[in-house]
Amino acid sequence: MNWEVRTMRSATLYFNGTLYRKTLARFWPLWAGYGVIWLFFIPLNMLNMYFNRYSNSPPYRRMLNQALNLPEMATFGLFLAGFFAILCAMAVFGYLYNSRSSCWFHALPMRREALFTTQYLAGLSFLLLPQLVTAALTAMVELAFLPMDSWGKALYALLTWLLAQSGICLFFFSFAAFCAMFTGNILALPAFYCIFNVLADVIYTLLDGLFHEFFYGYAGSAGTAQIVEYLTPAYALKDALVLFGSSEEGQRFRSPGTVAVYAAVGVALALVSLYVYRRRHAETAGDVVSIPLVRPLFKYGVSFCAGLCLGMFTAAFFSWSSVTALIPCVLVWSVVGYFVAEMLLRKSFRVLKTWKGSAVMTAVMLVLCLGCMMDLFGVETRVPKLNQVEQLSVYFNTGYPNDDGASLSTTLTDPESIQKFLELHQAVVDDRDRLDWNSSSFTHGDDCSSLQLEYTLKGGSSLHRRYSSIPLYQEDLDKEGSFTYLAQQLVQDRELVAQAYDFEARLNGYRLTGAWLDCLKKDGEIYYDNVYVDNYAQELWDAVQQDFAEGNIGVRWLFDSGRERNENTYHTDLIFGLSAYQRTNTEGYTVQVSPNGYDIDNTLTITLSPQARRTLAVLEKTGIFEEGYSLAEHELDYIPQYPDTTSW
Repeated sequence: MNWEVRTMRSATLYFNGTLYRKTLARFWPLWAGYGVIWLFFIPLNMLNMYFNRYSNSPPYRRMLNQALNLPEMATFGLFLAGFFAILCAMAVFGYLYNSRSSCWFHALPMRREALFTTQYLAGLSFLLLPQLVTAALTAMVELAFLPMDSWGKALYALLTWLLAQSGICLFFFSFAAFCAMFTGNILALPAFYCIFNVLADVIYTLLDGLFHEFFYGYAGSAGTAQIVEYLTPAYALKDALVLFGSSEEGQRFRSPGTVAVYAAVGVALALVSLYVYRRRHAETAGDVVSIPLVRPLFKYGVSFCAGLCLGMFTAAFFSWSSVTALIPCVLVWSVVGYFVAEMLLRKSFRVLKTWKGSAVMTAVMLVLCLGCMMDLFGVETRVPKLNQVEQLSVYFNTGYPNDDGASLSTTLTDPESIQKFLELHQAVVDDRDRLDWNSSSFTHGDDCSSLQLEYTLKGGSSLHRRYSSIPLYQEDLDKEGSFTYLAQQLVQDRELVAQAYDFEARLNGYRLTGAWLDCLKKDGEIYYDNVYVDNYAQELWDAVQQDFAEGNIGVRWLFDSGRERNENTYHTDLIFGLSAYQRTNTEGYTVQVSPNGYDIDNTLTITLSPQARRTLAVLEKTGIFEEGYSLAEHELDYIPQYPDTTSW
């Protein structure tokens, strides 16, 4: 008997039913409002759809469609839960932010564990109980109005929504409760909650922006970006809640495991919050940060983020592109951020005596900036070895003429092709002082190109580099190893040029439905309207491919000016119209499409050349030249003008 009494007493120490009920009654507008939203969005909306007199489909069919699509509401519920979770935490833990109420609550005859657990469960009930009521009413509506053979599917969809929504609410409320333990100011709580929800993404964005300023060609880190996505709850959960499958067969979330993991994290956060709550001092009510151990993190975190964010903003605002101008901006705003954080912590403007901490932070930021400027970790100069690369996705500007062969976008797996772009990458790195317009040694070129490389390395890692507006120099055409020399070799590589035009792949899922000429001459003037030759589309397509195989069309030049380029290409383009006869939608189903007339879904443009004898012979057969049309030739050399970027 004595053992049983002791067990009952120990059980009541961790929960107080009276306080729980009082909290529910006190903040009833909060959970009632949350519940009303769900009542309107689910059961009442289903009834409204069922009794809609202006629809021709059967009432049960309309309701069934809504019932089967209930999992779609989880995405809306994600943002609704995130908003109401912080309101619930502010309500149930609001007593922590006022000295009188904090002392009164902690004077109650109950342990801190019981006080926290009761308030935590009350706040969580604000979210879970309305959802349970909504689910129960929805189930009653479905059982009352739907045929019996559809009950299983409808109730399964309802359960799917309820479980996902409950897991989301568990995480967000636990996260809000966790934030509530670290502050004594009720206005700071929603600020911390919002900041911590996106903190990983903010820090990544700031560092990514800083690296873009210092490292020529830096294009982010795919592996790090993926980790940041998982550390940003709203993004990760939204991605996990994407639905697959048809509603009739049962929709499924992309990653229900992600929702389960976040729910488990919510339980862990609740336990951590309890641990912090037990050691929290009631006297910290009103403080921005109530835990002494966290105050240095707050100060230096604010200083770090203010330095990077406002420093880069200031440099961009005044158009200071040089890193030597960026570094002082970062240092100044780091100091400002440090003193602002001190003011918030001390609730006083007399913070200049804490200059030693600001000096330490300034030194840290200076080391970070100088380390980036000196590229201590070889980020800017990193070029992988051939035996490290599994495949390479490349985007490369293949020069002129400006038709559909002007850019190469492909994925390479053969070592020989990969090696060519590794050499091109190395040439950019070796000559980066002259090619990077942010560099003091930047030299304007006679033309420009662009290069984007995405290496998939053996072992699963990746490396991305992006170089835009790379100067090309006429004098470097014969300089082996230079970027211009290697780029010229690539634009003359017929296999790579064939991949740029990609004739065969363009017909995959399409059929040839038309052809026309653009920029012809008539009566000595340029004729800008299209001249259609649809009846000869297939013959022209075959002739173009034969001419291309013989090297008579699709020849590329690295520079737009020059007599050779102008004498061997026309202004006139031949354009093929392609229409889809089948498409694959987002759910993986094939949709058949019957092209009618000029239902053009895709095109291929190729510039004509005097050497393309087979293509010109087919054009002769069309009779357009007898109608007074002629191919437009280059009459003058074109010398492109580029803006002076030294003042950017």
